[in-house]
Amino acid sequence: MEWEALATVLTLLTIGVVTPGPNNITCISHSAIHGASANNKLISGMVVGFIIVHLVVGFLVSTVDEGSMALVFLHYFGLVFIFALGARIFTLNPALIDRTISESSVLNLVDRNVTMVPVLGFRTGLFMQFINGKEWAFVFAIMWLALDGFGGGLMGILSITAITTSGGLLAMILWSYVGGKLVDYVSNEQRGRRVFRALGSLLCLLGLVIAFQGA
Repeated sequence: MEWEALATVLTLLTIGVVTPGPNNITCISHSAIHGASANNKLISGMVVGFIIVHLVVGFLVSTVDEGSMALVFLHYFGLVFIFALGARIFTLNPALIDRTISESSVLNLVDRNVTMVPVLGFRTGLFMQFINGKEWAFVFAIMWLALDGFGGGLMGILSITAITTSGGLLAMILWSYVGGKLVDYVSNEQRGRRVFRALGSLLCLLGLVIAFQGA
């Protein structure tokens, strides 16, 4: 395993679990309604779906022929994705975080007039991953940029999957129990901008390192 590949995986994983997305938003809002322990089955489904997405993307990436035009295209696509994401996070307005959480809450999955919001379980967490565009993009970027550094093949795919799934699981548990406090922290104008600018800069720096290595 190359240290650059590990740094790539950990950087993208950190960006993915910190920024608002379907998984962490659902964990926050669902635990706020039913309590953190009600997220156990939901998170279990997320983990299984997360693993499946990694395996599918990993095998697709590993089938690209060395020296092909597809390889060149995917390389530059991955770089563009990283720089675009870095710029977006760097300029992210902390004031929008609360609105994003509210608009994406599980409360919007049911009629507002219904007083009892259903408990979301394993199947919801599982199938959410297959329609989670953010997750597919991040997993693709991780596999494409780091798979060779992990030795490639099945062992490389499984190694990356183990790291990202473990990190994702811990993050979803954290979002479930203290998500409200984390949202309050990054929603603050000064603190939030510092956090997002640091994350955006880190991602752009990673893109520069990868670009120079591939030059």
